[in-house]
Amino acid sequence: MINRGRYGARVYLMDGKKILVYQTIKRGTAQNAPYVVFPKTQQGVFSNINDDKGIADAIRDALSGKLP
Repeated sequence: MINRGRYGARVYLMDGKKILVYQTIKRGTAQNAPYVVFPKTQQGVFSNINDDKGIADAIRDALSGKLP
């Protein structure tokens, strides 16, 4: 069974040239439970700001819970 909405993504602009994407996970079961970066040691994925496919792939992976 797929847990829809369990995962999310945080996207940060780092230096005007790179984007950092973190995977988040919903902390509880309540509708308004916060999303937190999990695990806290996660490295995230860096992508060039002009690499649309790389950014989209990273966000898609984060939303499906597959970001490394």
